[in-house]
Amino acid sequence: MKKLTTSVLAVVLTASFALVNAQKKDTIRTQNIGEVIITGALGIKKTADAVTSSQQVVSAEELNQAGNSNAVQALTGKVAGLQINLNNSSVNSNNSIQLRGLRSISGNNDALVVIDNVISSATVLGSLPPDLIESINVIKGAQGAALYGADGVNGVIIVSTKKGAKNKLSVSYDGTVDFESVAFVPKRQMKYGQGWDKARDQYENGAWGPAFDGSITAYGVPLYDYNGDGFITLDGIGWDAGLPTTGDNPAAIVAPYIARPNEVKNFFQMGTTLSNSITLNAGSEGKYALLSLNNTKRDFVIDGDKSNKTSFLFKGGAKVNKFTFDGGLNYIRTDFSQTTSMYDETTNDSLYWGLLQSAPDIPITAYKGISEETAYTYNIYYQNPYWRMKHVRQDYTRDYYSANLGAGYDINEHVNVKYTGNLQGTFSKNTSHRDAWSKAKYNGAAASQLKNVTSALFVDDRNSFDYYGDLLLNFDYDLTSDVNLKLNLGHNYQEHRLSIMQNGGANLAVPGVYVMTNVTQPLSASALINESYRRNSHAVFANLDLAYKNFLFLNATGRNEWASQLPVENNSYFYPSVGVSFVPTKAFNFGGDLVNYMKISGNWTKVGNSNTIGWYDINKTTEVVAGYPFGGVNSYRNSMVQTDPNIRPEFITTSEVNLDLGFLKDRVRVSGSIYQQDTKDLITNQTSSSAAGINTKKINIAKMQSKGAEINLGLVPIKTSDFKWEINAGYSYNESIVQEIMEGVNEIALVAGTTWGIYAQKGSVFPLIKVSKMQRDDQGRVIINAANGNPLLTSSLENAGSAAPKSIYNFSTNVSFKGFKLGAVADYRYGAKFIADVKSGLAFNGSLYDSGEVVRENGGFIMENSVISDGAGGYKPNTTVYTGGTSYGSLLTYYSSIFSTYGENLLTDGQAFKIREISLSYSIPKTLVKPYGLEEITFGLHARNPFKKFADNNLDYADPESSYYSGNARGVANRTQYPSTKVYGATLNLKF
Repeated sequence: MKKLTTSVLAVVLTASFALVNAQKKDTIRTQNIGEVIITGALGIKKTADAVTSSQQVVSAEELNQAGNSNAVQALTGKVAGLQINLNNSSVNSNNSIQLRGLRSISGNNDALVVIDNVISSATVLGSLPPDLIESINVIKGAQGAALYGADGVNGVIIVSTKKGAKNKLSVSYDGTVDFESVAFVPKRQMKYGQGWDKARDQYENGAWGPAFDGSITAYGVPLYDYNGDGFITLDGIGWDAGLPTTGDNPAAIVAPYIARPNEVKNFFQMGTTLSNSITLNAGSEGKYALLSLNNTKRDFVIDGDKSNKTSFLFKGGAKVNKFTFDGGLNYIRTDFSQTTSMYDETTNDSLYWGLLQSAPDIPITAYKGISEETAYTYNIYYQNPYWRMKHVRQDYTRDYYSANLGAGYDINEHVNVKYTGNLQGTFSKNTSHRDAWSKAKYNGAAASQLKNVTSALFVDDRNSFDYYGDLLLNFDYDLTSDVNLKLNLGHNYQEHRLSIMQNGGANLAVPGVYVMTNVTQPLSASALINESYRRNSHAVFANLDLAYKNFLFLNATGRNEWASQLPVENNSYFYPSVGVSFVPTKAFNFGGDLVNYMKISGNWTKVGNSNTIGWYDINKTTEVVAGYPFGGVNSYRNSMVQTDPNIRPEFITTSEVNLDLGFLKDRVRVSGSIYQQDTKDLITNQTSSSAAGINTKKINIAKMQSKGAEINLGLVPIKTSDFKWEINAGYSYNESIVQEIMEGVNEIALVAGTTWGIYAQKGSVFPLIKVSKMQRDDQGRVIINAANGNPLLTSSLENAGSAAPKSIYNFSTNVSFKGFKLGAVADYRYGAKFIADVKSGLAFNGSLYDSGEVVRENGGFIMENSVISDGAGGYKPNTTVYTGGTSYGSLLTYYSSIFSTYGENLLTDGQAFKIREISLSYSIPKTLVKPYGLEEITFGLHARNPFKKFADNNLDYADPESSYYSGNARGVANRTQYPSTKVYGATLNLKF
């Protein structure tokens, strides 16, 4: 960390000297930062001077500089206080967007996404071609998002797409090709191979065999009936019986008994992504139109996993006399097919975990092309990944459309009215299937360990409809020569409908026919889902802006909502906010070119979050239960989860102070914010005895407080007519503390286990990781049980740290010289911990790196900084008792059965430094391309995530920003999640 800070300071100091020396060469004057027009909530535009809350705009150039086809991921590292979390690293990857930490224990903490003034989602933003985006305004401050009420409680991402060009017709083409590869896999021990308890065993998943000696040995099960008796015999006979080892159906793989450190990584292929987009712009005075078509095809690093996304966007508008009309249609079709971790009642395998359950000498890739029809190959306990890729699949299609129409009328030069209506629909079908495999043709001693695979089919159909309507009456008056008033009065109506149908079963009558009529053992009625949901809300709101001489600004908002998921007699809530902005440099005309800009702003906001309450939580629903109350008969009972009939929204009160400075004609820009967020009436689950008829009740009780700060530094050290160098650095800090749970309860488990869990705990950070720990004496030394060498274990889980990073550092730089542009983006996350679940499995099967650093033949090791009882009530340094015993077998027992019971062994530091983007582009001079009918040709090369540095105790176990749980129980990297990837690619942009 010290090295990183020193490097940043060196860059800043160097840039400052360069800036001073370059002042005389400055031939370009940037628009004053206070005069920039910013699109805020509900599309209301203001100058930066008038904005009273913290906001940051990301331009189209910044968003697209590295050719990322996912606009959400393209935001990473570019906004202080913005955290992008990777929820899913598959071909259908998805992300969550969080601003300024967490405000709710049980509710959604993701920021609201608004696209062209219409409420949308991160999924849609991730599917929207980034080259269509004009800019993204990240509203971090609560007061800037207050007009959205409950929807905007976690901050807002305002996305503005491009409009048609003025007075001309233009056509542009954007093409990108990306090459994707796995960035890392866990570091494993490379000294011991396949086997168990020191003995070589070609059928084992364990790496508890003898040390590597280079001898020729057999791997895995035979792949055909080699002796013609009608069975494939698994009795240890392989290469040494003279069986064939080459050809289409070898009996077993034969290879030297050596470490193969790259086999897991080599299993993954080079993925490719091809993106092509054509956009037509047309416009004349008062009219505009835009039509864009995009297709993005992705072949993932898993062979056979593919996605295909096609989008269509039309936007148009016109002003006719006093009327204005705007409309648009956006359609996105998404298809993907992937290997899935579909539950298997016999093995519960996953593809990646099956790879990691291979010993480090297994020649995994040698099975490619010869084993796709065999469920077990190089061991008899975990399924063959090549078989899973072909026979355990998920196919998904989603059709999304959004149609909006807006009409406005200028009543006079000061008053206008506008209504915007938007209808969104999403239709998705998700089909997962698993093919059958039988062990009937296998015999021999080892064959009994094989497990049959039962065929299965599951279907999930979902349809959703969402309507958003906003009526706005806008006033703009100069009350005096010095005072301007802007007032917006409005009404919002939302209607949401969702239907879900899930069905499935086992044993397909005809293999390979994936329809429900082919299922011979359908799910029981209690397991089926056929549900429909509906909710709506009304809101009236007001936004007041007062400006005095363009240096003093007041903003006040109020919104009253009526939400259908709240109790009928108590479903109306009012949310106010007020903010002030003052620009001393304009008020007192001081500073000159040295301090050319200063703005001080602050705000107070109170917003309720009713979205924490489910669609029908307040309704006492029933559920089908198998065998209740009589065995063998399905019946109904009241839901075991009920909600307090007087439930209220969670209320978040935020106070914020901001300072913005510009020096040397905005060549140096500094902005900072400090804030406090207080959440009361947090909704939590109160547990009770099932004898009461329920086991969980949702109530308002808990309180939480978040404090944070952000600072941004922007430098333009050199700027001439041909050369420009920009540097931007950001820092954000956030920490959430649970202040209260409920009387008599100090903590709530979001995820609970015997060795670790994720909790909300009174007086502690949220989310809090708790683990079982080794007992220590008052000097911090590990206490060893002298009888067996194992550390003593704490009787309960102990606090281990926050799952959310406290600090995030951002850094970016851009250099442009004539037609060349070079850019880079990096960030550093600090202050978080996470559970590396993969360590548990690696320890069990003998692949954990630590287990290979011990001379296994001699047994275990004396644990560093450990003590044993001195027999007199105290402790003495341990110099004789070995953890893991004194034999190979006892060491195996320690790592496979005991190591993971100490949750702290799985606890990993979450700090991470990443180079997010590196990009280089060149635009051919316009004078050279215009004779060919072109306005612009730009070529580009880029890299995304080409370099990372994790904490020393994270031996590439997992990416700290990934999370197995998509909700608030962050901090767990599961063994089934694919590793992160890195991308290298090229872009071509043409404009006619």
